[in-house]
Amino acid sequence: MAGAIRVLLPRRFAELQVARLRNKPLSRERVKALMFFAVGLIFGGIYFIPLGHHQAWVAIGVVFSFLSAAEFFFQAQFRSLDSLVFQSRLLGILYLGLSAGSAVMLTRQ
Repeated sequence: MAGAIRVLLPRRFAELQVARLRNKPLSRERVKALMFFAVGLIFGGIYFIPLGHHQAWVAIGVVFSFLSAAEFFFQAQFRSLDSLVFQSRLLGILYLGLSAGSAVMLTRQ
């Protein structure tokens, strides 16, 4: 759902993001980005612990965490409507790709 909304209605989604970001300080968005980056590192560490075989859900969690961290970081850095529209389209495509990849990876196990 997150990817489809960003691809189908990027301008409206960006307008909502501008309104949301107007009320939040820049430092709070950076802290969110660092939190998701840290979660990605933790999942990445779990992935490389020798547990016999690597679980697909851990790899999906790592990619999702890094993608979310990038989203929060770039939204905090570039708050103009045009840049948020571009980010909405790009991240929508990436989220849709992650969803499709997740479906493929999880059905193979």
